[in-house]
Amino acid sequence: MAGPMVCPLHTLRDETSKQGAYFVFSDLSVRLEGTFRLRFDLFEITDDMVQRRASVVSGAFSVYSPKRFPGMMSSTKLSKLFAEQGLRIRIRSEEATKKRNKKT
Repeated sequence: MAGPMVCPLHTLRDETSKQGAYFVFSDLSVRLEGTFRLRFDLFEITDDMVQRRASVVSGAFSVYSPKRFPGMMSSTKLSKLFAEQGLRIRIRSEEATKKRNKKT
């Protein structure tokens, strides 16, 4: 696993304009091929105490070797909406994704 393992809370609006609290790990990467899940823990730090408040496990995702990599998917609507609100994340257009996939 590479990339920042801690991230700040971002207050953003979703597709229905509902405000929410989001933790966006935009620069994580896994170096080994396989199927994985991530566990996310939420901690509260107060004065001299640290308490785990919540924990959740992600859905399974696959990591491919360079030879088997099927190509990048376009960014989700939610990702694009977060970027429009000022969150600094990479956004991939459908056109660029289609062009790269045609080259293979």
